[in-house]
Amino acid sequence: MSDKMNRRAFLGMTAAGAAGVVLGDLLGKAQAALPTNKAAATTTSETLDFYGTHQTGVVTPAQNFANVAAFDVTTSDVKELQTLMKQWTEMAATLMAGKPLAVEPQDAAFPPMDTGEQLGLDTGKLTLTFAIGASLFEKEGVDRFGLRSRKPVGLTEMPIFHKDSLQEQLTHGDIVVQACADDPIICFHAIRNLTKAARGIAHLRWQQTGQLGVKAQGTKRNLFGFKDGTANPALQDETFMKNNVWIDASDKDSAPWLAGGTYMVVRRIHMRIETWDQQTYSDQEEIIGRQKVSGAPMDGKAEFDTPQFAADAEGKVTALDSHIRLSNPRTGENSERERILRRGYNFMENLDSVGRINAGLLFVCFNRNIQTQFESIQKRLTNPKMPDQMLAYTDTTGGGYFAVLPGVSSKGSYLGQTLFE
Repeated sequence: MSDKMNRRAFLGMTAAGAAGVVLGDLLGKAQAALPTNKAAATTTSETLDFYGTHQTGVVTPAQNFANVAAFDVTTSDVKELQTLMKQWTEMAATLMAGKPLAVEPQDAAFPPMDTGEQLGLDTGKLTLTFAIGASLFEKEGVDRFGLRSRKPVGLTEMPIFHKDSLQEQLTHGDIVVQACADDPIICFHAIRNLTKAARGIAHLRWQQTGQLGVKAQGTKRNLFGFKDGTANPALQDETFMKNNVWIDASDKDSAPWLAGGTYMVVRRIHMRIETWDQQTYSDQEEIIGRQKVSGAPMDGKAEFDTPQFAADAEGKVTALDSHIRLSNPRTGENSERERILRRGYNFMENLDSVGRINAGLLFVCFNRNIQTQFESIQKRLTNPKMPDQMLAYTDTTGGGYFAVLPGVSSKGSYLGQTLFE
């Protein structure tokens, strides 16, 4: 093992593991429904199992807080990268179990293996989800780790769409980790310790935190005040997940080693809060295409009514360039194939450089095919000929495309094993 890796910390982790330590539709009415798999959780003290066919944090009911962090790999040695993934596997299993990352007592002459700020807190139903970017396979024409031939066809670099203002330091990355929990300290602790363990192998490129209403009932709301996630699929809909989320070994746009994984899209969407707040109530509803309080479509009465895009009681028709109509025109089979699984969070961060509220949506979605699902929707929303009205009030500044690795089936296996071996 290279001296860049803290050998003592890795051995300590292994010992701990051996001891058993180790603006669209968003959350949907399924938010309150428990899935049928073992990822279901109802209390902040409950722990979720890291091991399984699929990673957690995809169909797991959304926790209240998230921290999405992207890393740049700095080593050129594939063995060091492989060793890091093995260490992260042990750490993720331990962190999700709510256990400390070291067997006490420790040698006082060395830094602690666990930073400790989570001690005494509940696990918060922590989930950790690991994914990789296209740049891990190839960067500036260089096959960095001898893995270029194994890059999935569908894993590309996120392009700049119409009206995007992507900032280089907030975009892309070799590896991304999504930490979600019902306590923000638990998310912070997980990302902090994974970063600490990666020293000399990878470093943070960017991170974005987000949160939902902690005690809110029903569909959560975004910072524009609208219910966000009404049309998201039910998390326990296994047929939908098989067709629209989970990658199959036979998928032509993917790679056999990625079977059981999925494609992840992250978009940091800044909301122009001050400008939005000057719009009339009726204009806000027209822009979104839904009634603000109930969440019902403009031609409906209840939140979960299917929009028909017909005239309402006053003869008003949902605008062709409203967000709801462009994001899902409800054209039958084609629209169903495009549907994605959204998992987003609000962010609120002080003021920007000119004194405006720096807040918005940390948009995360999962899909089986980025090009025929997310990009198909996004190109319709950003079509310069008839763009989504909401683009006048939002500005995407960061994010990226990533391939979520298959789940780790059991102890002794590790993240990315099918890729490396």
